[in-house]
Amino acid sequence: MTSRKAFLKFTAILMAVCFLVQAVTAAGNAVNETQKEVIVSKGIEQEKSQLISDAVSGEQIISRGNILCKLGHNLSHTTAFLVEHRYYPTAPRCLETVYDVYYCNRSGCDYISCTELGVSRIFCCS
Repeated sequence: MTSRKAFLKFTAILMAVCFLVQAVTAAGNAVNETQKEVIVSKGIEQEKSQLISDAVSGEQIISRGNILCKLGHNLSHTTAFLVEHRYYPTAPRCLETVYDVYYCNRSGCDYISCTELGVSRIFCCS
């Protein structure tokens, strides 16, 4: 009877270790699998570039506004690319989305209008 209890205890511990290893491996793969990268045209100031990057990647923007924009925005135009690395399991693995972006270039204004132009699979990761 004691050998049966020892066997069951050993089996339970072995199963628990296997489940733990599997859970840690799955969590590590999920964290490292998909990464987003936003590419914005050069010549845009850092604050506006970060604002465009946040808008394109889907992050929430806290509106600050500018008193001059009550009369209308001073709009500029650029193109932004959102690359999601390792999006697909087979080659080509990356997904690229192109956005047409209009933004207000006044200081302190965070008005942005993004229009999706196209989506395509691209080769960029092995």
